[in-house]
Amino acid sequence: MTEEQKYLPNEILLKSTISGKEHGWKREDFNEVVNHAFKSGLAVVGGQVQFKLPDGTCELHWRKYDTNGRMAGEGWTSYCSRTKQECLEQFNALPTNQELINEGIENFEFLREKSAQGVNPEDFLIFILYFNAPEKGS
Repeated sequence: MTEEQKYLPNEILLKSTISGKEHGWKREDFNEVVNHAFKSGLAVVGGQVQFKLPDGTCELHWRKYDTNGRMAGEGWTSYCSRTKQECLEQFNALPTNQELINEGIENFEFLREKSAQGVNPEDFLIFILYFNAPEKGS
């Protein structure tokens, strides 16, 4: 069972797309997911942009929203709050969906071919998130 499955409510999990062992969400759900993670006691590690199609995945690994690790002496709640803020600031600075689509098509032949076949890349654009759960005694 993943951290997401242990801590996030079903209504949030049902909005996710599974990519391997990773969970990703649409842009419009991202803030809600991060806020639920914080309320559930999860710290946000970060993530990256992907196009997850049934027959392939294209990851814009250079488009990420990673947070800084837990600092010495940092309380768990403070860590969760800080990582939530760091993640949302970076996420909100990402290019628009259309700009990400253009970038994906430019960088991945697979996505370029799918787009030429009439597939709408935006239907498969997701934002992967990783979380840290509290350790006992945190």
